[in-house]
Amino acid sequence: MNNKKRVLIVGGKGSGEMAASVFEAVNGVTNEWEIAGFLIDIKQPGEVLGKYPVLGGTDQIADFVRKDYFIHYTLHCTSKDKFARVAKFKKLGIPLEAIASAVHPLACLDPSTKLGHGVLISPLATTSVGVEIGNFVHAYPHSYIAHEAVVGDFVTLTAHAIVGARVKVGEGAQLGLNSSIREDVRVGRYAIVGMGAVVLDHVDDHAVVAGNPARVIKKK
Repeated sequence: MNNKKRVLIVGGKGSGEMAASVFEAVNGVTNEWEIAGFLIDIKQPGEVLGKYPVLGGTDQIADFVRKDYFIHYTLHCTSKDKFARVAKFKKLGIPLEAIASAVHPLACLDPSTKLGHGVLISPLATTSVGVEIGNFVHAYPHSYIAHEAVVGDFVTLTAHAIVGARVKVGEGAQLGLNSSIREDVRVGRYAIVGMGAVVLDHVDDHAVVAGNPARVIKKK
């Protein structure tokens, strides 16, 4: 008898396929998930993406949840149209109990770390003591969250992004490759921290910062 939980990944190339690989790694330990396929709008149902079939588009998320599928959402992982993508997803009202999370066996999370729903923790991502991670957060390889930092919902930490101690990262923020956030600052909602940026002061909501030290280059 198959008692695995069926999960559909919302998204495709890149973040969606990475999510599938993390769920596969989790299965190597727990064997709990059946990766049923993808929901994506750039391919037709019946096509294949990587190893898994496309079962429908993003307008069918709620329909599959009603059929007892779990959902793992990845479309917010890019900074492009992030605010609009998150707003559209929120309107669906999918219960958090139907949202799947996966923590790669090679991640290194302190036991005190609090994880929300829909979280994806990639290999070699690390947390320190007292970290709080919200819902739909994706932490990619070699990202690090220092002690007592709080990461809001729908945040993306790309590879090698560093969040210092007691930092508060607002909903939907995007932390670029190799970026560093010093301790005790706040990164605003839907802010974008550019690749290699070194953030030494607070970042306003919807600001885009880049450089060392990071400077505001525009407001979205």
